[in-house]
Amino acid sequence: MSANALFARVKRAAPASLVLASVVIAAPADGQQAKPAQHAATASPAAVDNAEPAPIVRRIVVLGTQRIEPATVLTYLTLHEGDPYDPQAADRALKALLATGLFSDVKTDWDGTTFTIHVVENPIINQVEFEGNSKVTTKDLTKEVQLKPRMVFTRAKVQSDIQRIIELYRRNGKFGATVNPEIIQRPQNRVDLIYSINEGPTTGVARILFVGNHAFDDSTLREQIATEESRWWRILATNDNYDPDRLLFDREQLRRFYVSHGYADFKVTSAVAELTPDRSAFYITFTVDEGPKYNFGNVEIDSHVKELPAQALRPLVPIAPGTLYDEDEVEKAKDTLVNAVGTKGYASAEVGVRLRRNDANHTVDVIMRVEQGPRVYIDKVNIVGNTRTLDKVIRRQLRFAEGDAFNRDLIDRSRTRIRALGFFKDVTIKNSQGSRPDKTDVTVEVTEQSTGEISLGAGYSSTSSFVGEFAYTERNLFGRGQYMRASIAMSTLSKQFQFSFVEPWFLNRPLAAGFDIYKYVTDYNQAGYQGDVSAIGLHVGFPTSEYGSVGVRYTFRINKVSAYSNAPASLQYEILYGGAANTTASEFGVNFGYNTLDDNIKPTRGILFSLDQDFAGFGGSLKFLKTEGSLSAFHKLWGDWVGQFTAQSGFIQAYGGTYVPIEERFFKGGDSFRGFKVAGIGPRDTDVAGDYGAVGGDFYAIGTLQTRIPDFLPADYGMSFALFSDFGTLGHLDSPLRGCATSNYCIKDNLALRASAGVSIKWKSPFGPVQIDLGIPLVKAPYDKAQIFHFSAGTGF
Repeated sequence: MSANALFARVKRAAPASLVLASVVIAAPADGQQAKPAQHAATASPAAVDNAEPAPIVRRIVVLGTQRIEPATVLTYLTLHEGDPYDPQAADRALKALLATGLFSDVKTDWDGTTFTIHVVENPIINQVEFEGNSKVTTKDLTKEVQLKPRMVFTRAKVQSDIQRIIELYRRNGKFGATVNPEIIQRPQNRVDLIYSINEGPTTGVARILFVGNHAFDDSTLREQIATEESRWWRILATNDNYDPDRLLFDREQLRRFYVSHGYADFKVTSAVAELTPDRSAFYITFTVDEGPKYNFGNVEIDSHVKELPAQALRPLVPIAPGTLYDEDEVEKAKDTLVNAVGTKGYASAEVGVRLRRNDANHTVDVIMRVEQGPRVYIDKVNIVGNTRTLDKVIRRQLRFAEGDAFNRDLIDRSRTRIRALGFFKDVTIKNSQGSRPDKTDVTVEVTEQSTGEISLGAGYSSTSSFVGEFAYTERNLFGRGQYMRASIAMSTLSKQFQFSFVEPWFLNRPLAAGFDIYKYVTDYNQAGYQGDVSAIGLHVGFPTSEYGSVGVRYTFRINKVSAYSNAPASLQYEILYGGAANTTASEFGVNFGYNTLDDNIKPTRGILFSLDQDFAGFGGSLKFLKTEGSLSAFHKLWGDWVGQFTAQSGFIQAYGGTYVPIEERFFKGGDSFRGFKVAGIGPRDTDVAGDYGAVGGDFYAIGTLQTRIPDFLPADYGMSFALFSDFGTLGHLDSPLRGCATSNYCIKDNLALRASAGVSIKWKSPFGPVQIDLGIPLVKAPYDKAQIFHFSAGTGF
């Protein structure tokens, strides 16, 4: 678009005119050489006799200013009142004023005594709007352009913003996008600036080709890059258009892939994108030079750290001579050595890596030189970014303090602990030079995120049918780190009311204290009864080590059990004659936990252990001892495959001449044992038809083997997969009704092994999380109730 046509489309809301240009360049006539236009006010003066003195500037006048003070205009002049008049100084003043961008036109006039400056101010932008955009949001466009409301309007900035908008559209696959600026003039020298956008069609990727590849085929290499070929089924894909910036990323991805498979000399010689004849898509061609394949040769460590000689550092580097060269392994080894030296207090430790290629035998020797630098101590600890959370909430998670020796492990551990709070979107810890060479300042930078939530949710699961919930949760109450939750949940099978509060640092000590008040009304259709539990609980917990904690609790519960009219005869007899209809429990409990997981949400390594012991009998009608334990271990198997092993067990034993009532027994199945229905395993009254008849058990032991499959779908799909196998048993009923003592009922109870296997699918769908478990029972008792498909979904708004 030419300069004169740029603002051809101008809307006017007021009769006043708007000057958009101040310089006009005339085209030279044929055969004439172009000469720069001279402003009328700066025409060359007549020759002056050198002996005659220059006239004196008696007065300087500024005309035409509205918002800008005349004194501001005078600051750009090198010509002052009382100075001899200099035409060159006047010309410099004109150019300097135009260069400010504040004025659309500047003229000067000299009458022999008075130097007059005439200015026309550029208008102020009232608002900036976008029309016609759908592929790119208005929010993204606003971030991209430089002109904002209340800024001075200039033609150059508008042209610059047009190019920025077009470039933004090109990065989103819209190479045919055009932008036309429109201006609406407002009173008081203000304008509305409107960018009218014609996005045009999306330019896709018709084909991705590779030239020069021999070790890996085209389909394998396509999986390594972000750009995808456009296909009709990729309706959720965002990388199936041509983006020059993404192409640079793809080149690096290809390099990383090859050098991790032994090709140390690999390089992408060119990456070319060509439009198809109909200009609807691109052909992208990568030309690669693979080079020879290398193995690791010798690994040498030259350590200059007294506390860590080379022989002590070598076991930390898991590179074996003769194995395939992998650049990622070299980087991991470098980071490991830096952290090892950092644990000795050397914050500025450096590890230099030099690769020595042996072309004859195609090996790469790795030489690592470790420099300790000076021992460093922490000078100041600064907390930034916490606009809501109190400093002390963050500082009490730090494993270091001012004056301590710098330790990289403690820095990383502190970051993990702060992230585990769940208060912050991002946490970074950096160190910088302190007040002395042996001092370092540590800055903890956090980005706050919302910790309060008012949710109204709905969902469906094959366990509870329709589910609805209204809840208010605040995980960082008043920025003090306190937790509070009030919720009401309803489903086809249950009603739940709960209020909880936890103070994590009671009495300014690492002592978590809180209370719970709740009421649960649950229909246990599989067992033929309804349970109504009202309770209040107090609990206190404290850490025993960096990873361990102990908790003590007290709970008082009121239990009401009512049998359905079609309940098993065994249950009706138990409630009628066993005194299980209305009970109370005064219960003390203790918990020990141990957690070394690297990430509580999506762990890849570490263990999670929990042991609970409850004792009921300090008042109330129930007397029992209950023990439950759980152990989960996570470990990376290979690549991004993560293995998980979980073992859990529980046992409850009544005393004082009583037995364990049905509402205190264990029921397993559904979520707790996939491949079986809720309460689908364990002791059962076999005289009852259908899914009813479950009576629960006093002992269970269940194990799980699970493998998290690496994401093979684009991250935009939000799907994850896992393979699992559940195995275990449930039984050991201590009720006097066990066995087939009468003709009214027959309870089968044994500790037979059950096992299942299947796949678990999780999807972060647009309407909420969805989980599907497909489990096939491999070993089961004849009276167990299987369920292959288990589904749950929900949303919040």
